[in-house]
Amino acid sequence: MITYTISMPEPHSHLFHVEVAVDVLTTPSLELRLPAWTPGSYMIRDYARHVQEFTALGPDGSVLPWHKTAKDAWQVETGSLAQVLVRYKVYAYELTVRTSYLDASHGYFNPATLCLYVPGRTNEPLGVQVVLPVGWRVSTALERGPEGRGSEVFVAQDYDELVDSPFECGTQRVLSFTVGEVPHELAIYGYGNEDEARLLADTRRIVEAQRDMFDGLPYPHYLFILHLTDGRGGGLEHRNSVTNMVDRWTFQPERSYERYLSLTSHELFHVWNVKRLRPAVLGPFDYRRENYTRLLWFVEGVTSYYDELLLVRAGLMKPERFLDKLADEILALQGQPGRHLQTLEESSFDAWVKFYRPDENSANTSISYYLKGSLVCLLLDMAIRRHTAGERSLDDVIRELYGRYPISGPGIPEQGGVLAAVEMVAGNQGG
Repeated sequence: MITYTISMPEPHSHLFHVEVAVDVLTTPSLELRLPAWTPGSYMIRDYARHVQEFTALGPDGSVLPWHKTAKDAWQVETGSLAQVLVRYKVYAYELTVRTSYLDASHGYFNPATLCLYVPGRTNEPLGVQVVLPVGWRVSTALERGPEGRGSEVFVAQDYDELVDSPFECGTQRVLSFTVGEVPHELAIYGYGNEDEARLLADTRRIVEAQRDMFDGLPYPHYLFILHLTDGRGGGLEHRNSVTNMVDRWTFQPERSYERYLSLTSHELFHVWNVKRLRPAVLGPFDYRRENYTRLLWFVEGVTSYYDELLLVRAGLMKPERFLDKLADEILALQGQPGRHLQTLEESSFDAWVKFYRPDENSANTSISYYLKGSLVCLLLDMAIRRHTAGERSLDDVIRELYGRYPISGPGIPEQGGVLAAVEMVAGNQGG
């Protein structure tokens, strides 16, 4: 088994200390790589630029020769050794949902930014040991393994699961609730004007509304990591968890709190749409380069349509408010000249170089697959309801796709998959 030990002996230095123990070596050299991006955030970020003080050791502690073969790849000369221990440090001082951060108050890390992988062995189970400063705790969606001395131990089924499981380390508050018999945790870093009881109750209502749409929850447990910051924001979905980041004063007044609820609903919906039902190319991942798909409009557009519609169903947003927000979105799209130049499929495909890298000309030449994708889903939902006399809806299309393309399968094909499900539900008039 490949095992990782992640420690933070000097949090104020912003350096995570990482050890990777690799066994069952069968070749005279060992290659290790670090991802260049994080699933859900479609931009090459070159995390390897933060790696420093790399070294490799044999079982007896002898230093092994190594050299870099690419910006994100290290090759260790192992000879006939069966085990190798690699050590390095990673600088982490960028507090976003897609990077890692460490200071004296807490540590947060996305494994894609810290954990080297061995090509050809990404399907193997992995162990993760987290060594914490005194008084700190760790929150993650990974299953716990045997307890270690002065550390927390976790296991991942494979490298994809590891990458999809962020860690919050520190003195975070942990609130809990259950939906049915499924446990949920809310790990909160920082303080603001939040009402804990209301936050917990409203989060539960969001989970319940989405459970009702899909007739069940697909995970054994779920973790909401919430960072309360000074002006930073964002959300990034994961298989059994999410990281949301909002301004610490976002919980009042009501219109501000509404944005938090929308973010929470949006990221949770990704549990079904992209983390399980997904375009074929989005898993297993190639972490070295762009993974192109023309279906991000479906991944994010459907999710953007349902995030606030499900708030209405949960009783957390009035229908009139939902319609007002749809009107605002229509006006926003009409104000973008780029809607005449770029299609939804083109916007999806070019996310790596356009959506995540906007400039002063972006509104003239491109569109948001979130915004237009959501409005296309609105039109599709209305058309299905009209053609079926209100008996079917976009809900049925999503459930049809969810059943047709399970997480263990190949995923939605780039062409024809969504349309086939629409025609199944609404008849060929739906298109």
